[in-house]
Amino acid sequence: MNMIVLMTAAGAPLAMLGLSTPVAPERNCIFMIHPQITSAVFESREGKIVFPNQPTEYPCRYARTKSGADVAFTNQNGWRFEVRIGRGDEGSWARLDDDVVGGRAFSPFGDGK
Repeated sequence: MNMIVLMTAAGAPLAMLGLSTPVAPERNCIFMIHPQITSAVFESREGKIVFPNQPTEYPCRYARTKSGADVAFTNQNGWRFEVRIGRGDEGSWARLDDDVVGGRAFSPFGDGK
């Protein structure tokens, strides 16, 4: 899996999370603006969490699971991203203390290892 698409809870495209290859427990991740993002979504709360200042590469943990894959990292503003790809692809994908944001996350090209 080399790319994950994140959508807001309302279903709006937000970002693509690119993962470095080859597949290993430790990889690098970077958010890219989704080509269908609107200015309203970019300026939304979710947009400000995913794109806080400038594109930044993050060391991330990648783990294959029975139901798909998990990717986890912390951004420069302290938001903990835990993206799970698998059954339903729904759930929270960012947390800061008790504050949680989420939506759909999926891999458009599947898990090619």
